[in-house]
Amino acid sequence: MWSAASKDRIPLCALLLLCSFSASSAEDAFLEEKLQEYFSSLPASKASLVYFRREASPSADVFLGQLEHSVEALREYGISVLKVDCHREERLGYCREDSSVGKAYLFKGHVLIRDLPTDALFSVDAIVANVLFALLFNEVKYIAKLEDLQNLENALRGQSDLVFAYVQAVGTAEHRVVMEAAFVYGSLHQFALTTEVTLLKSIHDEESDMPASKLFFCHCKMAADPGQPCHRTPMEQPLTTLNIHKFLKLMVEPLVMEIAADPKEVLTTHLQLGLPLIFVLTQKETLEADRRTAEFVAWRLLGKAGVVLLSRGAPGLEFLVRYNVAIKTVAEGVKYLVLKDAAEIIALVEGGQQSAPTPEYEEEEEEE
Repeated sequence: MWSAASKDRIPLCALLLLCSFSASSAEDAFLEEKLQEYFSSLPASKASLVYFRREASPSADVFLGQLEHSVEALREYGISVLKVDCHREERLGYCREDSSVGKAYLFKGHVLIRDLPTDALFSVDAIVANVLFALLFNEVKYIAKLEDLQNLENALRGQSDLVFAYVQAVGTAEHRVVMEAAFVYGSLHQFALTTEVTLLKSIHDEESDMPASKLFFCHCKMAADPGQPCHRTPMEQPLTTLNIHKFLKLMVEPLVMEIAADPKEVLTTHLQLGLPLIFVLTQKETLEADRRTAEFVAWRLLGKAGVVLLSRGAPGLEFLVRYNVAIKTVAEGVKYLVLKDAAEIIALVEGGQQSAPTPEYEEEEEEE
């Protein structure tokens, strides 16, 4: 809604935007009418970032340069970037009020959402991050304390998963990629953000006083019981757009897949993303115990490897009785192994041993 101070302002739909016109007063009035007609039919969801330039200054010129560089990035999210020359539009309320100096204005349709200090919009990353953060204010929660995080997880339990990110500061490149992920995946998961180091250290082992940005996937949808906490899986890779995309794709995969097929024929998202696939071999007599083992291993290797519970009973797989584990990678294919326990399976992946099995492991070269 418009504030009381803005009642005398001409609506956004009446502005002359995008470029400086060298036309006559009559032509300006004609263009203004056409733009008013255009903006009056603008969808209410259409977002625009508007800067009203009053006087030239070094700081304003630096901001305008960054604003120009951000046009393409914001356009990808359906956000227009507009500049108004106040020397040509002196009657506009935004051009007359001193409070508008050093600010850019974010609108949805013709409704003002928020004013953003240009000091905070110091780079393309900062502009994109802050604009998306403002637009997604109701969708991306800012969390300051552990209690707030736990309350949010409790509210989501049994309904939705949570993507929780720590970034060192608002406006950084990492903040931008988190907000871009929220824009794309916000309909699938709840997102939350913090810049509080104390909060990060309360949920993750961190020795540094200035830890790197971190992202967690909180599995709240499957935590249906009131006393069951949301399991938190940290993303091990740096916060980049591609890494977050891969991570979120893996988090929605089944925890353990149960199949009865030749491992050589199995293709999963993990393999497509270059990650190994672990097969826990089972049979009817040991199915429940093997399933518990597979689930334990899957939680420990979540985001690092896929886990499959493979029945030895499928035709052509009789030779599997000699083994209890198999590992498949794109580079090396399938290797059949004999391992002692779940810890050895986890070490196989986390230690990178799948490329060079220890002598006690057996391999199946070719079986017909």
